[in-house]
Amino acid sequence: MTTGGTVRRLRAAVIGTGFVGPFHVDAIRRTGLGEVVAIAGSDAGRTAAKAAALGVERWTADAAELIADPSIDVIHICTPNATHVSLAEAALRAGRHVVVEKPLAMDGEAADRLVDVAGISGRHAMVAFTYRGYPMVRRARAVVGAGELGAIRLVHGVYLQDWLAEPTDWNWRIDPVAGGASRAVADIGTHWFDTAEFISGERIEAVLADLATFMPLRSRPTAGSVEAFAGVSGPTESVEIASEDAATILVRFASGARGACVISQVSVGHKNAFELEVGGASRSLAWAQESPERLSVRTRDEETIVVRDRGEAGPGVPSLPAGHPEGWAEALRDLLRPFYAAISDGAPPAAAVASAAYPSLADGARAIHFVDAVLRSSREGRWAALDE
Repeated sequence: MTTGGTVRRLRAAVIGTGFVGPFHVDAIRRTGLGEVVAIAGSDAGRTAAKAAALGVERWTADAAELIADPSIDVIHICTPNATHVSLAEAALRAGRHVVVEKPLAMDGEAADRLVDVAGISGRHAMVAFTYRGYPMVRRARAVVGAGELGAIRLVHGVYLQDWLAEPTDWNWRIDPVAGGASRAVADIGTHWFDTAEFISGERIEAVLADLATFMPLRSRPTAGSVEAFAGVSGPTESVEIASEDAATILVRFASGARGACVISQVSVGHKNAFELEVGGASRSLAWAQESPERLSVRTRDEETIVVRDRGEAGPGVPSLPAGHPEGWAEALRDLLRPFYAAISDGAPPAAAVASAAYPSLADGARAIHFVDAVLRSSREGRWAALDE
């Protein structure tokens, strides 16, 4: 969008003021292509305080008010999982472009419906698979895509956290009404799934999953609100837990490649240990989120550590030079840049999706079908296909 030869910054609103919402506010600003004109939250007092802290002048406890505002170009949905589809559908039907936090939906049927709505709307819509924004994740995808590993044989890794390792740890994600039937797999396993497919270029077709709930009882606060990474204080009640603390999952790819992952939110000593290895016929490649500037490439005889070079920045400017590590917040910024650029340039959504400029809602829906298959496999004790 240009005015008199200059690019007009897109006007954005962020719905959701918990853990991830403020990072979206920061990332939008740092794309250089958007400005945050409003935020919405479920509690008026907390939202007003968050708006003041973030330097956002307009705030509301009514998300519909922002969705209906024709002066707003982009809506970011950073709310609990149960509200993603309804808010995104309303925003798309109102003519807004949409960014949705993962997981996209509570189940595959709802995710597919949202994909259809986005297609009809003619608006740009993406899901926030943040790890695609890391420069070395994009490098890894390029290495695999160039055939440097040979035919892919194995894709495996872990995503380990410990923020729910105690029975007194609580978060809305544990509540199936707000978070859904799956917790660890829906929350962080979807990141592993998307990054594994993004780097390897392979598509997972079936899973064999074993889910574990190590703490069948947890202490839930009886008053107030608990945001992510906050422990429980004050009066509590004991509640039964159905969602998984951890999962071990075997995967089969359509090409015949095999894989496995361990997903856990109760692995003591691990804060955000996301690791992925892709093994081919001639080389293997590994990346770890806690050392994001490096790739390890191995042959039978040697290991090469590949570091980000000075020409390897995110799409657009500015980016820090090599040797100045960029992390999760920068990855989110770099994920949003091509999305905002596509809108500003007037690019058709179909062209952006076809070029994988950003993670589409169809990508988000595939991850939900992965979650559904994992739940079905664990429940029935069998291999489950994503397209059942």
